[in-house]
Amino acid sequence: MRQAGRAATAAGLLILASACQEEPDFDERYQAAQEKIRDKATELDKQLAKAQRDKSAKDARTAPPRNPGSGD
Repeated sequence: MRQAGRAATAAGLLILASACQEEPDFDERYQAAQEKIRDKATELDKQLAKAQRDKSAKDARTAPPRNPGSGD
């Protein structure tokens, strides 16, 4: 019976120790979310800039020649 009591005490201590692990507080969660959003925005900006460069290059290749005497 004595060993059962020790085992129960040990199990209880393990449960308490795992329950006491610190969860991130609001500021830590906010900071992590802010970094994630900033990283995603940077990635989207890079993709947009590349798409715009690609479109400009394509438009330059496919545009009809300009007539300098027509006032264009």
